[in-house]
Amino acid sequence: MASSEGPSILWEQLRGKKVRTNDGQDLGEIKEISQNYVRVEKGVVNKDKTWIPKYVVDAYDGKVLWLLVSSEDVMKAYAYGEEPAAQQHTRDFQTFRNTPYGQKAVYLPDFEQNVRTTEERSAATGENYKNIRDPD
Repeated sequence: MASSEGPSILWEQLRGKKVRTNDGQDLGEIKEISQNYVRVEKGVVNKDKTWIPKYVVDAYDGKVLWLLVSSEDVMKAYAYGEEPAAQQHTRDFQTFRNTPYGQKAVYLPDFEQNVRTTEERSAATGENYKNIRDPD
């Protein structure tokens, strides 16, 4: 696992924040956070509830929690209707680390408690960092 220096935010501070995939698809809002997963809900009446592993998270940009994977990948491999057991998480994480996404991932040493942020200001320009995937 690679480590990263720089700003971070506690997972618990992300309740109610939006989640998007690397292809810009909105997955909903964070409703619950466990040690290994975030529960995301989308919809008004018939809500889609999904448990997404923390290891597929790229960074939080101040508004949106961005994932390393596409919406198709989330639905095929990383979305769970109920929170999986710790053993499932361990197996899935080992598999993920061997994927192209997993090999490019940068994790904080304490990524179970904190997520990397991209809210820093550019030292050269003083402007806020803008996530290149941000459609706004």
